Amino acid sequence: MSPTAPHPLNNLSAEEIRRTAEIIRRERGSSETYVFNSMVLKEPPKDIMMAYLGWAPSSVPKPTAIDREAFVVLIDRPSGLVHEMTVNLTKEAVTSWKKIEGVQPTMHPFEMLEAEKIMKEDPRVIDQCRILGITDMSMVFADTWGVGYHQIKGKRLVQALLYMRTSPDDNQYAHPLDFNPLYDINEKRVIDIIISKRRNSKFERPVIPRENHHFLPEHLGEDNLRKDIKPIQIVQPQGVSFSIRDQQLDWQKWNMHISFNYREGLVIQNLNYRDMDGTARPVLYRMSLAEMVVPYANPYEPYNHKMAFDVGEYGLGQLSNSLELGCDCVGKIYYMDGVLCGIDGTPWHIPKAICIHEEDVGLLFKHTDYRTGKAHSARSRRLVISHIVTAGNYDYGLYYYFYQDGTIEYEVKATGELNTQVLAEDEAAAPYGTIVAPQVDAQHHQHLFCMRIDPMIDGRDNSVAEVDVVASDLPVGHPNNKVGNSFYPITKVFNNTDEAQCIPKYETSRFWKIINENKIHPWAKTPVGFKIMPRGTPAMLPKPGSIAYERAIFATKTLWVTPYDAEQQFPGGFYCYQSDPNDHLGIPQWIKEPKDVRNKDIVCWLTFGLTHIPRVEDFPIMPVETVGWMLKPANFFKGNPGIDIPASDKASTKSAYAESSSCCRKNNL
Repeated sequence: MSPTAPHPLNNLSAEEIRRTAEIIRRERGSSETYVFNSMVLKEPPKDIMMAYLGWAPSSVPKPTAIDREAFVVLIDRPSGLVHEMTVNLTKEAVTSWKKIEGVQPTMHPFEMLEAEKIMKEDPRVIDQCRILGITDMSMVFADTWGVGYHQIKGKRLVQALLYMRTSPDDNQYAHPLDFNPLYDINEKRVIDIIISKRRNSKFERPVIPRENHHFLPEHLGEDNLRKDIKPIQIVQPQGVSFSIRDQQLDWQKWNMHISFNYREGLVIQNLNYRDMDGTARPVLYRMSLAEMVVPYANPYEPYNHKMAFDVGEYGLGQLSNSLELGCDCVGKIYYMDGVLCGIDGTPWHIPKAICIHEEDVGLLFKHTDYRTGKAHSARSRRLVISHIVTAGNYDYGLYYYFYQDGTIEYEVKATGELNTQVLAEDEAAAPYGTIVAPQVDAQHHQHLFCMRIDPMIDGRDNSVAEVDVVASDLPVGHPNNKVGNSFYPITKVFNNTDEAQCIPKYETSRFWKIINENKIHPWAKTPVGFKIMPRGTPAMLPKPGSIAYERAIFATKTLWVTPYDAEQQFPGGFYCYQSDPNDHLGIPQWIKEPKDVRNKDIVCWLTFGLTHIPRVEDFPIMPVETVGWMLKPANFFKGNPGIDIPASDKASTKSAYAESSSCCRKNNL
């Protein structure tokens, strides 16, 4: 490889995006009307990358050159015909071109902004606003949502949830309107207006609530803000403990590659850990948040179309914020920018899209000898790699955590604003929502996230085991269970995809392990591995046969295991926007026939989430609610890998007593 060549896993640079668009325009010509829907690095084949990264057998030579390729999706307007094109940037040529009918790619943010502008200029939308007493269309705003699945076929549709504001930065979700325009993106026109019907109300149309429910400080007023918060400062006088070279990062024995794309947003690749003897051990080839679904509970039109696939329908990378130092990330921060493709084929920059920093997270371990009183403790520090996305009303903080003891954690911090609908004065929200302010209904819903985890635990071939901890079936008084206290784990290793479809079992403390059966721990005499520990594993509540259920079958199980396939990246399908529920895209198609997953190159699909019954305290802006999962080493190391962390003390942490007249009176208990 040339010393100036980018790492093969680096996302496309701004210059590569420009070159790719130029090559496509040269091939297609400039007279046709089309938009660039997406452009992303086409990652090199895994076999080649394993050799490049040094994980292949020594007999496999490291490649000396790897071509850079881009995968591009175009949409013709107004026909909606989709083109998939692969551009080899090394050879400056289009190497693959497929035309695909009847599919809808991810919605681009620029399409959303264009749709909002045109809808607000539509005479029917203006007339409906006038009926509701709204004449200033500059104060009307449209959140563009996918329609889920619609009986209208062959059109690229969005439904708009409309709101008004009383000032430019007012909280619009306090003023929801009662009608939804249906909009054709490719034809750029409103094709229908759906007015929500009242239930158990004497009113045909509601009066739109005008009472403001602000959360911005400038609206609350300086006098109403708390005055008793003293500053907390995070200081690292010697700098950070991580180092970054291009998109590769080293921290506390961890090494990884960080990338970013329009759909998954932040992606971690080639994750490995340096053992106590200095050996680098592979852990994960690639992990990302590959899909999520947010089904809403209201069964009536038009709200029963609300089932957002925020990854596949909108793209986490495209929804990413530019982060603010001291607000979104605190301490000594390293930022990475995001570079994506606009619908015109030009680079689109998101400054400071990715935040990297360290956090103190309390004790890593401690023990006190109660005889002598001697104690030893070490503080736990974690590396945080994060980005924050705004999907309409919701904001999601998405955090990868790496710990000094070899633990990996992923956490979602859900916040933002509730998605609201208007009620008539005499209308109730129950049983499908909560009234969070007069006439403002926040509908019940779920957030179900699916991670794609491509493991390489000490090698490419891995297995997954399910572990149930059970009480002994021997009766109390039996020689092997005299006092009845016996219990033990039962382990089952999955052989095929029929077996590897998992749900929690709380009465047995069920968990799963990714293991390498070719590497046996010398002391435990079991395969080396990592334990999967999800927190928040609600059952999907829409029923089998429902549109949401059939389009998001991936969310009906907590864990699936499939054989690795480079084309299988998204559990709800690549073209999930307006997907037909009868097509069962993604995982259901991949496992129609059972496939071996034992001691193979596998992928784990882990679903976790939360069921949100809104509270009044979630309005006007929601306090963070967290959910996530961990991977913890399970008989992978020869002991606690963090044992070499020095003890901390008050000098190294600059800790001090809080005893002063300004805060605390000394008390002896």
